Amino acid sequence: MRKKYFYNLLYFCIFASLVVPLILNIKINEISNQIIEVNNEIITLERERNSIKLKHSDAFSIANIDKLSKVNLYERLDVSQKINKLQIPYKLNNREKDKVAVLGFGK
Repeated sequence: MRKKYFYNLLYFCIFASLVVPLILNIKINEISNQIIEVNNEIITLERERNSIKLKHSDAFSIANIDKLSKVNLYERLDVSQKINKLQIPYKLNNREKDKVAVLGFGK
């Protein structure tokens, strides 16, 4: 009787040790296939995003805006920059008055 239980237990252990890795491998293969599909979708979405970005940059580039302004008869205004008298910052303004001494040598 004990031999029968022992052999049944041994048979069950051997069967479980062979079947469990096979089931795990099947599940791993299914998950890897899903990951491959998701990666392919990501690649297609990145391509679409890049094409949309390219179309946007072409539509709103400076050259295209110039073309649109010429078509709609807009005039480009001349912009001139006026440089007011620049003042020296406060700390630099006092530098001329202070005597700077470096290693015992100064002005």
